[in-house]
Amino acid sequence: MAKSIVIAERDNIAAVFEDNKCTEFFIHRGDILLGDVYMSKVENILPSIEAAFVNVGSDKMGFLHAADVIGKGGLQDKLSPKQRLMVQVVKEPTGHKGPRVTTSISLPGRFLVLMPQETGVSVSKKISTPKERARLKSIVNLLKPVGLGIIIRTEAEGQSEAEIQEDLEILLEKWNTIVTQAELVNAPNLLYRDQDLLYRVIREACDENTKEIVVDTPFALHRTQQLIQNWNLSKDIELSVYKGTEPLLVASGVKKEIMAALQTKVNLPSGGYLFIQTTEALTVIDVNSGKFISSATQDETILKTNLEAVHEIARQLKLRNIGGMIIIDFIDMLSRADKIAILEEMELAIESDKAKPQVGQLSDLGLVEMTRHRQGQSLAEVFGKKCSHCQGTGFVIEEMNFSSAVAEGEYRSKVAKLKLPMSGNHGKHKPQYPDKSNNKVFNHQNTNENNKKNNRRNANAEVVEQEAENIQENAQLTETPAQKKQKPQRNSRKRTNRNTKKEAIQMVEELLENKQEEAVIEQPKVEEPKQETPAPEVETAETQPQEPQTPAEENNSEVPAKKTGKGKPRRATRTRRKSSEKAEKAKKTENEEKTEQKVEE
Repeated sequence: MAKSIVIAERDNIAAVFEDNKCTEFFIHRGDILLGDVYMSKVENILPSIEAAFVNVGSDKMGFLHAADVIGKGGLQDKLSPKQRLMVQVVKEPTGHKGPRVTTSISLPGRFLVLMPQETGVSVSKKISTPKERARLKSIVNLLKPVGLGIIIRTEAEGQSEAEIQEDLEILLEKWNTIVTQAELVNAPNLLYRDQDLLYRVIREACDENTKEIVVDTPFALHRTQQLIQNWNLSKDIELSVYKGTEPLLVASGVKKEIMAALQTKVNLPSGGYLFIQTTEALTVIDVNSGKFISSATQDETILKTNLEAVHEIARQLKLRNIGGMIIIDFIDMLSRADKIAILEEMELAIESDKAKPQVGQLSDLGLVEMTRHRQGQSLAEVFGKKCSHCQGTGFVIEEMNFSSAVAEGEYRSKVAKLKLPMSGNHGKHKPQYPDKSNNKVFNHQNTNENNKKNNRRNANAEVVEQEAENIQENAQLTETPAQKKQKPQRNSRKRTNRNTKKEAIQMVEELLENKQEEAVIEQPKVEEPKQETPAPEVETAETQPQEPQTPAEENNSEVPAKKTGKGKPRRATRTRRKSSEKAEKAKKTENEEKTEQKVEE
């Protein structure tokens, strides 16, 4: 398995590739980082939860559990308010939670881990040879100062005494610097931070499988050569400095891997895919077969998809730095042998993970529970931020505009004032409202009466609007071309439509007013007593054909008729006028009857 490492000190980001696949990121970003040592001040002691909150100089208080405080007795016996206390960050702040700290300081090296507050020597369980374990333990017991604890790492296997002694001296120098700095500064303050990204990456990731290391500066190349030489690492490692025009992270594909690791959907090689979603309480991973249909049977397809998902899940957990509770929903398997094979493959896939994942049993529903130690911020917390619109929920809540009785009453009153003529008021719009004291929701009688009145008002409003539209259409049809030319041009079509609609409504209201007045006043008309023209003569005059007259004859006949009030020309003209008036009245009456029928409907 060929391994290559890309280190960009300018961006404080490094990546590890195994078989051309990115397996791990090293990122140094944030105000509070994993492994920082602070001189803090105790702010609150809470015996109810057996914890204390300490001020480390940040907006969020550090959480210190009673189990992380060295000493005997209760929490109140160990700590007191405003006490100066040296602590180390074991979990970076996430979301709204502050950092978790401990009083047990640990300084990691290449081969050893220094524990100043503890005593004794421990050897890594991965060193299985009893003879090698005894040799390393005896060397460290002779070298270490009294009162300090040492943990021998797996990388110390096969190393000489001189190399182990050199590593121990570096760690002791760091601890002495921290103790000296703690006596000089005021709380809260930062005492130590492992800011050397290059040192950390080579210490944690470089091993015998590493074939290439790419850095972005000549100074980083020089330091890498020194570290590899001092730690007796493989001499076959190829070291190089990137000299391209593009950024190192873009040219090497690290940016592309970061963007892919921030997505929810992850594709599998055979056509399946994963859905990875992180919540406040846990992380859920769903396995789907997708387009994978190349197997002969369904059971074989499910098994191959789940096996591919196991290796991809182990890689994604390291890439995204996911910690806490993790639930994996595998595709349901009927065979017990397939279930055992999935659990065994899962244990092998997470063996190289330094966050110490623990896998539970596979349930009947195909769910696997596992936990992973949280180390620093996740990838989404480093490169992402909450949406300003949805606040991280993924959806935006629409405005809920609910109607109320007051708003509905105001709307109806406006409609009544603008459009509805009230009977008996000669066209004046005076809407009548019931007494507010009687207008209660639980008074069923008043409610029914109000509903009936509102229905009548709505019906009248609809009739008025319909008549206004009919009048507007008739006016447009009967309009002559000369009248159209005389009309002034409007700049806005909306204003023209609004004005014509208002005029149409006014015409309908005037028509209704005339109807109401004529209904009261109208009586059968009788001819004036002064006129002595008998009814038979009027009928004969109407039926007799009119002979054409010359202008001279018309003048001669009209002059004496004016003086005497008698004469056939006078009677014929008067009869024609009466017949036209009757025709107009008949048309008007028909229109009024149609309007009245529509209003009654």
